[in-house]
Amino acid sequence: MKEYNYCPICGAPLHAGFIDGKTRKCCSNCDFVDYKNPLPVALAVAVKGKQLLLIKRGIPPKKGIWASPSGFIESGETSEQACLRELKEETGTSGEIVKLIGIARREDKEIYGDMLIVQYLVKVTDDKLIPNDEVEDARFFNIPELPSYYTNLFQTTIAEIQEELPLQ
Repeated sequence: MKEYNYCPICGAPLHAGFIDGKTRKCCSNCDFVDYKNPLPVALAVAVKGKQLLLIKRGIPPKKGIWASPSGFIESGETSEQACLRELKEETGTSGEIVKLIGIARREDKEIYGDMLIVQYLVKVTDDKLIPNDEVEDARFFNIPELPSYYTNLFQTTIAEIQEELPLQ
């Protein structure tokens, strides 16, 4: 995450100030405040039948870890659009959003810092998998095969899938 030492508006050196209940870098010349806002991310818990689609991350952060397809929400797109775009980009497959699962805060200490993750349950409509360059592998997992850290994060959703959530 970019750390400012100089004001990005007027170029004056930033100093620490107590603003809105927190110590933040600010500019006494033009009143710029360096607010640290979370980056918006869309995530697809992608399901085909009772199998979940995971990607093996090929780049940092968390390189080599199995995870849901996800990525940053770009300017001008909704979180739903970003979710389906990232699913397509990372796995080559398409899907339909079933429902919003939830919104969570995660902190990435490797690169990005604070993230706000908008999570959707997605029904995969095309199971042809073509991972992109950022992904080492993509495959469908039966629920008992899922990594334990994944089942802990999405235990409520996985329970719904096991109870035959209307996805077929």
